Amino acid sequence: MFRILFVIFIFSFNSSLLFSQENCDRVLLQGKVIDTLSPQYFYNFMIVNRTLGKGVFGQPNGSFSLYVHNNDSINISIKSYPIIAFRVVADQNCQFNVKQFIERIPTEIDVVVIHPLKSLQQIKEEREALAMRETRMVTGMASLSSPITALYQAFSKKEQNKAWIAEQEFKDDQRKVVKELLRLYVAYDIIELTEDQFDEFISFLNIDIDFFKTATEMELVTFIKDKYEHFRLLHQLEVNENIAWRNLISKDKKMAITSLLDMYVSNHAFVLPKMEYDRFIQFLGFDVVYLNNTTDLEIFYKVQEKYKNYIEFYKIDVNLAKNNYNISESDNEDWRWDLKHKNKKKAILTLIRLYNDHKVIQVDEKEFDRFIRFVNLKQSFLETAKSEDIINYVRDKYFKYIDFYKD
Repeated sequence: MFRILFVIFIFSFNSSLLFSQENCDRVLLQGKVIDTLSPQYFYNFMIVNRTLGKGVFGQPNGSFSLYVHNNDSINISIKSYPIIAFRVVADQNCQFNVKQFIERIPTEIDVVVIHPLKSLQQIKEEREALAMRETRMVTGMASLSSPITALYQAFSKKEQNKAWIAEQEFKDDQRKVVKELLRLYVAYDIIELTEDQFDEFISFLNIDIDFFKTATEMELVTFIKDKYEHFRLLHQLEVNENIAWRNLISKDKKMAITSLLDMYVSNHAFVLPKMEYDRFIQFLGFDVVYLNNTTDLEIFYKVQEKYKNYIEFYKIDVNLAKNNYNISESDNEDWRWDLKHKNKKKAILTLIRLYNDHKVIQVDEKEFDRFIRFVNLKQSFLETAKSEDIINYVRDKYFKYIDFYKD
């Protein structure tokens, strides 16, 4: 009898549980994830309902609460932790509680070699102490008194190897001291090199040992800085080797030089806005014969030299020649308002003053009237043209104005 009652009780309990599960329209899923080794706030913490294809963010303390359906497939995803996957099984109260202990995925960190920086005084002492280990060699008058020894040293592989080893050790010592100096220069932003570039740059330096041992700090930093600039420019040309511009020379010289300038500007050899290209190409004055018979490196140095002269001659601040010279639409409102209200003269004066302030042009205010007459801006053009087109037009007129009125 007792057994029968027990079976009936179990059956009733299971039926009640099954009934409650089947009648749960929504299931309250709630829980918490815990990292016992590293208690911290969890960011990028998401509970994803894969059945519905939806996700919500959990709380930074690891807790979460949301409504789902019974038997939904759930993933708990936290950055740097394994994904936790399970299915929802509702209890009698239409809830499903989760408490999960988690452990962070081990992170592999690359080995970083830290080189402690030496002081200039320490490096100076090391420079002065550089000396090639002496090997016993009989030379000069001593070779006359000991000709057999001199011949042995001259032709003995053993003696030659000893001399070669001593020379290599000396070169290694020299490179180590130069590296220490370069690390110091990099730390103080004198040059920009990675550790991997040191050996290549040291070979490029090819520094004279006597100069390296005796030079002052100023002489050294000047020498290395100058060499670094050449190294950087040569490296840029090699990395970005581009013969496409040469293929254009016979077809379109201007297009070829434009392509060449694009390469230089993209490699940060110098700053030159697009709107300056036409004027600068004229300033260069390169003909087809010169371009075809001159090496890339020679052309590069020539363009650099011309660039400096160009900037100086026209007094151009190219660092401000970006983003339409930082002229916003709000900056244009004043002159556009004057133009709209039929005051063209005031509008143009306001525009020219604006361009002068933003270094689009550099005209003395005493010359504004003459420059405005020279530019001869039409109202229809000002009303319809884009800001960039107006800048280009005024700037082109500015160069012609300089040429026309120059001493």
